[in-house]
Amino acid sequence: MKFMMNGAPTIGTLDGANVEILQEVGAENFFLFGLTAEEVGPRRANPDHARDAIAASQSLQDVLQMIAEGRFNPEEPGRYHQLVHRVWHHDYFLVASDFDAYREAQAEVDRAYADRDRWVKMAALNTARSGFFSSDRTIKGYMADIWELPSAL
Repeated sequence: MKFMMNGAPTIGTLDGANVEILQEVGAENFFLFGLTAEEVGPRRANPDHARDAIAASQSLQDVLQMIAEGRFNPEEPGRYHQLVHRVWHHDYFLVASDFDAYREAQAEVDRAYADRDRWVKMAALNTARSGFFSSDRTIKGYMADIWELPSAL
């Protein structure tokens, strides 16, 4: 939300605050990617979901290989082995499953950024529509919906 308040369009999956950000800025000002909530459960139920996603994505295979080889930290090549292991074997957050969709969304970010008028409009709308996330509104909502307290104002 802080990025949004400073004009940054969001790239993300449809969970958490991203649901509300998307509602406030509109789909044309948000870069959505990834599995839907309905797709997550069945995907996690497949014990081979990460391996299947990796096998289906040459780009992801290449990235994981570069990480495993230590390309991003030559002084300590094994530093990220645990990361690679978790993606292959314990990918609870479905990183492998969302990887190609993320790459496609990032390519759309690049296209939007190259179109100055589009990017400026998106940035302005993100800032303008971030008021919904003000602490005043949030606290009033907690008071009414959670604590069931009347406002002093």
